Amino acid sequence: MKQSLVLLTPMLLALTACGGGGGSTPPSLATAAPQETPPITEVPFTAVPMPRDCTRKSWVAGTTEWCDGALIYRDYVYDDYGADAGLVGLDPLAVLNLLGRAGTHYSPLAITPGLLSPTAGDQPYPPGLENTADLVSLMLSLEGDELQVRFELNTLYSEDNSIAALAIDTDNDASTGGGDWPGLGVYSDGWEQLHVFRDGDPDSNIISGTLALPDSPEWRIQAVVAQADGTVMNVAFRGPHESARAGAVPAQILPDAGNFWEDNQARVLASGDISEFGEQVSLADLRQRADRPAPEVTGFQQRVYTSNYTLPPGEGVSITGIPGRNGDTQYPCEQYFHYLGKYQPYGVYVPDQPGPHELQMVMHGCEANHASQINQRNFQQAFADDNNRILAAPLGRGTQGFYSDISERDVLDVQADVIANYPIDTDRVMLSGYSMGGYGTLRLAALYPQDYAAAINWVGFSGSLLNVPVVDSLLGSLFDLTGATLTAPLLSGFQELQTQTRLGAQGDVVDYVGNLKYIPTTNAYSGADEIVHVTTALALQEAFIRSDSDYVFYLHPIAEHLTYIQLDEWQKMADYSRGRVRVQQPATVRYRYEPALDYPEYELFHNKAYWVSDIENRSVAASQIDLHSDGCGETLFDRAFDTGLGEYPVPWVSTQRTLTESGTIDAGNTLSGSLENVFRLTVDVQDSCLAGSLHYDIHSDGAATITLSDGRQIALVSGNNSGTLP
Repeated sequence: MKQSLVLLTPMLLALTACGGGGGSTPPSLATAAPQETPPITEVPFTAVPMPRDCTRKSWVAGTTEWCDGALIYRDYVYDDYGADAGLVGLDPLAVLNLLGRAGTHYSPLAITPGLLSPTAGDQPYPPGLENTADLVSLMLSLEGDELQVRFELNTLYSEDNSIAALAIDTDNDASTGGGDWPGLGVYSDGWEQLHVFRDGDPDSNIISGTLALPDSPEWRIQAVVAQADGTVMNVAFRGPHESARAGAVPAQILPDAGNFWEDNQARVLASGDISEFGEQVSLADLRQRADRPAPEVTGFQQRVYTSNYTLPPGEGVSITGIPGRNGDTQYPCEQYFHYLGKYQPYGVYVPDQPGPHELQMVMHGCEANHASQINQRNFQQAFADDNNRILAAPLGRGTQGFYSDISERDVLDVQADVIANYPIDTDRVMLSGYSMGGYGTLRLAALYPQDYAAAINWVGFSGSLLNVPVVDSLLGSLFDLTGATLTAPLLSGFQELQTQTRLGAQGDVVDYVGNLKYIPTTNAYSGADEIVHVTTALALQEAFIRSDSDYVFYLHPIAEHLTYIQLDEWQKMADYSRGRVRVQQPATVRYRYEPALDYPEYELFHNKAYWVSDIENRSVAASQIDLHSDGCGETLFDRAFDTGLGEYPVPWVSTQRTLTESGTIDAGNTLSGSLENVFRLTVDVQDSCLAGSLHYDIHSDGAATITLSDGRQIALVSGNNSGTLP
């Protein structure tokens, strides 16, 4: 068991003493039941296909569409936590409600991995069967005089893992019929028929069957998915505005607030009455093969996309997590992945304004999830509403993915999914993140600089616990003065220690600040931070000072790690991000490339930046590219460095470099610069404006080849290389 559980348990037990919430026992169901129980039908498994062209790779969760005469409801995913048990109740689960989180720390009652990503519902699964009652979609269609019903689940290991149930109010009148759903612990008004499906196909995760078509012109349907013992975990037809409101304290510790878009579901299941969630069905729509797309949705919502990648066994949830590259080290905030299947959710906020929109990726911190930050109203206002900017918050495959490997893949796929489904100005895409997400922001901005207009970082981990100001530059200076014989062991030893204290990080962002030459970056750090220590923050500030990029670095001496989320105040960071536009054809490409950060299994390669691509190093060590083309001309900048003081939202000091356009240089035909540890690379002649005859003046530390995209080549030797290429 991880040592961190010893530290977490007293804190969580203390929180349970706060009281509040209700008990775990719902009100009596007998009072709602009619005198006669409507008929119950056990429906055997019959394969039911999805109509052709009605499969969706991406959808807004909680929406319903009509497609080729089929009614299709598409649900939230990883929202299957059942009823809220309250904070204090009569059973041990209710008393220890808050221990339902922190599964990565081996909390024995955990139903979710992260300490800062609570659920509103509190119902556990038997070990190994997590997520087997998570509805993905529900389809109703007509085949002759039979009604076809098809439930798709996120996870299904065996044919009898789950129960699906469909209630039909055949006269669409809530005042007639209704009552208990036998064996499922819920009730609702109005239904005359209840159909129960107990068998599924674990190869396709489908539970389906056919039943007699109701003979009335309109009816209302309701549906649930339950564990095999009848514990209902998921309710259908909740609409696109489910609540996920566990932002700052006190919502983070309230019994009925979560971050998985299931607050309302947990509430109705706690009461037992699910009457409010249902959908009307028109027989005419079924017969006439109606087509009506799901409505467009604005505001805070969840979207789901279909990934090309899964983690073993290809579905489900790992509460403790699948270890990342570093293995199961048991370090706090080590890299682990928790959400394994092909359907991946992300939080999204869409301003109620016409497009095109800007786009801001919002990466959550360690222990948090895809509702963090993005579910806070002031955050939505400052970044989205005030800038006509869509916010998208990837889950990152879990609470501790660290935005490398499959977690990085998730961020890129979410970004692509938003661009594919909303009118986005791709010159105004930016990255942001908190803590681990701040690390992800700096990391991805440095690895894909050509894609982003700005970066916004709150208390981001720098990549090593031993990043401290002065030390790197001091050791480097001693090396220059005294030579490798005296200082090389000291320098290499310290660098090895830095690598060993990186937690879940893949790459030290302090080493990559030079890649941010054209990415304006705003940073907020805390002097009293108990997690991201101020020494590592100051080392990052030192790297920005040494760079020549546009940046601001705020240090809040009295703030701690969660101050900004708790205050829900973001304005100065939002102001900095306003009006930023991506640079596409810079005169200079300054880029550090380290092959170890690639992950071919997930098609993750970082061997390009702007008009330089196909970088191949001579060794496994990092390379450094510093190339300049005057072919497109060049914009000149004045660089003003300043320090500042302020009080919002808590007192701060700052350093800042501001770039202001000061003129231009006419186009030429020269490629110049230097290469370190580069074996070969390609220069795009269109984006560098070097399509014609060119002069080159390049220093290389070894033999290298520059291939121009039109087929011409420059063969470099170690040392200075100059000449003309026709």
